[in-house]
Amino acid sequence: MRIRIIGLPLLLLSGLSQAQTQTQDAADAATAAAFNFGRCFSHVPLRVESTSANSNNVPITVTAETLDATRDGKILYRGDVLVEQGQRKFNADYVELEQISRDVLAQGNIHYTDGTISVDSEQRLTGNLTTKDTQLEDAQYQFHGDPGRGQAKQVLLSENTNQIDLKGASYTTCPPNSEAWQLKASTVQVEQDEPFGEAWNAVLWLGDVPVFYFPYLRFPVKDERLSGFLYPSFTLGGTNGTDISVPYYWNIAPNYDATFTPRYMEQRGTMAQLEFRYLPVAGQSGTLYGEYLSNDNKLLNTEWEDDPRWLLNWRHNARFDAEGHWRASADYTKVAGWDNGYLDDFSPPVGQVVDDQLMQSFLGGYYDKHWQLTTEIRDYQILKTGLDTMPFQLAPSVALTSYKGFGSFDLGLETEITQFKNDADGVYEATRIHIEPKLVYSVVNQPGAQLTADVGAYYTHYEQDIPDTLSSYYQNTQGFTANGLDSSVDRLLPRFRLNGTLVFDRETQWFAQDFTQTLEPQLQYLYVPFKDQNNIGLYDTTDMRQDYYSLFSDRRFAGLDRISDANQITAGFTSRIYDADSVERLRLALAQSYNFTSPKVQLFPNDEPSDTKRSFLTFEGDLNIDGDWFVHTEAQQDTRNHRFAAGNITLEYNNQGRLAQLGFRHLNQSYFPDASLRGDDLNQLGGTFSWPLDPQWRLIGGHYRDIELNRNIDTLIGLRYDSCCWAVSLVWEQSQKEETQTNPGEVQQETLIGLRFELKGLSSFGTGDDDFSPGTSLLPYYRPFNLNN
Repeated sequence: MRIRIIGLPLLLLSGLSQAQTQTQDAADAATAAAFNFGRCFSHVPLRVESTSANSNNVPITVTAETLDATRDGKILYRGDVLVEQGQRKFNADYVELEQISRDVLAQGNIHYTDGTISVDSEQRLTGNLTTKDTQLEDAQYQFHGDPGRGQAKQVLLSENTNQIDLKGASYTTCPPNSEAWQLKASTVQVEQDEPFGEAWNAVLWLGDVPVFYFPYLRFPVKDERLSGFLYPSFTLGGTNGTDISVPYYWNIAPNYDATFTPRYMEQRGTMAQLEFRYLPVAGQSGTLYGEYLSNDNKLLNTEWEDDPRWLLNWRHNARFDAEGHWRASADYTKVAGWDNGYLDDFSPPVGQVVDDQLMQSFLGGYYDKHWQLTTEIRDYQILKTGLDTMPFQLAPSVALTSYKGFGSFDLGLETEITQFKNDADGVYEATRIHIEPKLVYSVVNQPGAQLTADVGAYYTHYEQDIPDTLSSYYQNTQGFTANGLDSSVDRLLPRFRLNGTLVFDRETQWFAQDFTQTLEPQLQYLYVPFKDQNNIGLYDTTDMRQDYYSLFSDRRFAGLDRISDANQITAGFTSRIYDADSVERLRLALAQSYNFTSPKVQLFPNDEPSDTKRSFLTFEGDLNIDGDWFVHTEAQQDTRNHRFAAGNITLEYNNQGRLAQLGFRHLNQSYFPDASLRGDDLNQLGGTFSWPLDPQWRLIGGHYRDIELNRNIDTLIGLRYDSCCWAVSLVWEQSQKEETQTNPGEVQQETLIGLRFELKGLSSFGTGDDDFSPGTSLLPYYRPFNLNN
């Protein structure tokens, strides 16, 4: 028998569905379709959204084995009652409707679902179609597309106040019959128009043991943030001793928030940390972060014992129009002027140190498809003592770049006006104007053959402010003199480059398998005439690291203060092997440059002219053996002196969560100053691994050793147990740490122990970092392979 009726308890239960599904975070909603329904979540139904714009207007269909109407105005449905309205479905053994009072009673095997939540009760449901008040007893609920579920002794729904009250409620993300943890509360209240729900007398249970009591707890039921304390973090061991942080989150407004964190360090004192995030207008965002320690106990009896230690970081990105043409950004990090060891001692979550420098940069400009106009102001803070000079400030720099194609021709223009300032004494300063036009003509552009001719010029003008006496650093170390530098310099250098590549391929077979092998020879000729540039100071220029790809560049130096002369030819080839599925299995690349005349331009005036006409013979190789085993290697050989200059090799196994990597690195002290400062060659050996012992247990580790210095650089070992709803990890790490502030150059051994517990779907707490991954803090895991798949 089928009849249609409007307004059964299905509509009353819709309030529960709407409120409960609002607890899902926006990030969860984005990933709901790709939810991992593996062995842990086979009990979780898929989330199905309603296809109707207003499901309340969809007609209701009721199916039952029998239907009776009594004289006192009741309609009785018995036997496998099924009520449907779009995605909503409601089952019960017995449903009773009072036509006058519009009271509803349902009993036995009650099951409700709407594609986002399911509710079950073996007891009864009572409600009213007019007031829309509903009560369920001994109910169980399960979210769809989310492992969250729980029970409630009583569920009360009120349509007039859009309020849901749960009595004797619980919540967990664990599978049924495996409740390793759950939250239990005497009362839970949710108002659909409010962003947060409330719970009273909430207790966190681990198994059958109550471990934490919350007299009152607020939790989000919509995609909005909530002010309150976040979970603390702990670190044991290390130079700071016991390290405890207790963050407090403040939801100031929809577009502003802040996190204040008191951080107690046993050996140093209590630090205040503050992070302020803002979204002032559309297209702009930023973060202001600061740390402050009034005095450091580890610096007692030193000249800094009463000085505060602090850090300030500001990051901002702005887009001023809808197309994104006008943009600006700021990246500013600074510590106290004397505090060279701040980042080593406190490991803040912001700021990057490159060559012992902290950068302060403000950048803005107009960005178009074919041209860009930008300006930048940049300064550096040096975290190192005993330096004779400081890096130059860009105060400011304005750059215009343009590139446009016209059929076989490409026109390019790079221009720059930069003012270099320096606060040190006895330092030259300058304003530099650089213009670099170029024309690229595609002589041959056919499948398997390309030849391009590149004609251009470098024009640079310097206005240099030279002191009467340069500092000893410039005179003794670099060879500059006040008389050797000119106050006004013009440099014009034409440039010609011809670059051609051929691609040959052949079909072949190895080990009864089909492969395609390519041979790609590349030849380049570069000509730049010589011009003496020792009358120009060095502002942003240094040697360029040589590798296979840099040999085909038109520059020998990074920066514009030195443009090397060149009359050279560079020859190289690349060979690739593809399997029958077009997977690149092997790539080999070899190249070397030959100078018809040795380059005369040197970085410093006191550098001896080089009579070397050949570059290093440079080799790079990548091998994908079978999709699981990979090899990467690089090598540089001094063919003139028959010496191995540098090299590294990495072997990796990576298969379905099983990872192991072994690597070796070598630098010859004769060619690399960083290695020669150690007094010997650089030879380092290390490896990392992440290996599942069974579906629940995983072991990770990493170890790196300096062979020449006979000491360990960094060692890590970790073990993790991972179940469906909880996890625990134990990590031990020992590394070398330099006492930058008190004893520069002195290296101490630091040992850290991390023990963390994670209740999935709730939180994680304990000591150490929550990132359980291979590699170490000093040398994290990375894949160096360059294959195109």
